[in-house]
Amino acid sequence: MKDSDLKALTGLCAKCGTCRTVCTLYPERKAEIAVARGKVALIEAALSGEDGNAEAMQEALTDCLLCGRCERACPNQVLVEEIVMKGRADLAEKVGIPAWKSVLFGRVMKSPGAAGIARKAAAAGQRLLPGKISTASGLHYRFPDGLGGKRRTVPKLPARGFIESLGKEEASFGEVMLFVGCVFDHVFPRVGRTAYETVKASGKSVAVFRDAACCGLPAMVSGDRRSAASSAEANLRRLRAAEPGSIVFPCGSCLLMFRRNVFSLIPKGTPLYDDAVFVADRAVDYASFLLSSGVLDRLPDPPEGERAGEIGYHDPCHLTGTLGKGPEAREVLSRAVGPEFAEMAGADLCCGYGGTFNVRDYPTSARIGENKVTVAARGGTKVISTACSGCVLQMRDMAARTDPSLRVVHIAELVHQALFRK
Repeated sequence: MKDSDLKALTGLCAKCGTCRTVCTLYPERKAEIAVARGKVALIEAALSGEDGNAEAMQEALTDCLLCGRCERACPNQVLVEEIVMKGRADLAEKVGIPAWKSVLFGRVMKSPGAAGIARKAAAAGQRLLPGKISTASGLHYRFPDGLGGKRRTVPKLPARGFIESLGKEEASFGEVMLFVGCVFDHVFPRVGRTAYETVKASGKSVAVFRDAACCGLPAMVSGDRRSAASSAEANLRRLRAAEPGSIVFPCGSCLLMFRRNVFSLIPKGTPLYDDAVFVADRAVDYASFLLSSGVLDRLPDPPEGERAGEIGYHDPCHLTGTLGKGPEAREVLSRAVGPEFAEMAGADLCCGYGGTFNVRDYPTSARIGENKVTVAARGGTKVISTACSGCVLQMRDMAARTDPSLRVVHIAELVHQALFRK
């Protein structure tokens, strides 16, 4: 590896070991290479020509959840996530990425039409999966062990997505743009619908961003910068052309992409930089929009009941950790459900999803996730709410593994229930 930018970034690491004390993965691996300073040391060795095993380095850098805990705890403010993603990208250029990722990122996720076809094909194919199990969060299908990890469950996919369910002229123009995201469009369309209807309750005109490519984050963290840039650029051009006053993101990871990570793909001086700044300046998380737009003023008083403390909130690593947007969701929940909301045990524990990490090493991802939902349930939580598509996917699977009575919902579903309470 020969990269002056990487050398400058890694040079800030003092190898103090603070990262090891907060690393989500270290308790599972018990190995120095699992933590940030180990990865930094490996990159530094490669930059100096000491280690020529690119495949081994790629494996080491891939073995990371990118939860950002190390970066937030680092006394030297080392940009660990940027280092790992840049290292992955450099290595992907040299040794490539798995074929399934190339197809997924380069063909499916950047094409709305291809994504819709893939969802419909997967929905039709679910009848071939052996055994359905019922949970309070909805039907799940048990995945064959050889095709995705022992006891993995997947949600029942809809015949059509949220955006497909909109009328031709419905939500086509507005001062507020809703960027639903792939998962809340194609996998959990109820979240897309409830987010749309609760944002519309602001009284502002709302447009749903149609024909959107994936935000690009999954491709970017996998080292496929070309596909990530292609998706990001297509979205930026269309968002800039629409000139919304604000862009609302129900998913914290999508928000992170447009608020921060996009500038790694489109740095200052490049043609679309001004468009990236325009979008970043208007990008807002779902809870913050509700608080600033007066939606919560329309809420009726929450009912009195015996369910005090049963609803908790899980802090998504990207949204609460990296972007610092945790208090807003708690304020929304306090006003929407009243005493039913309480601080959840282990609220800031990573759920273990990590995007494609969940596919790469499902057993480890599941152990981290099972611990997350088990800690919450033991603390008395019966409904886990959150604001990230990956976290919803992961924790619904983990609830099916540990306690099918435990519900996992997006905060928009609870706000919608409160707004339209009869």
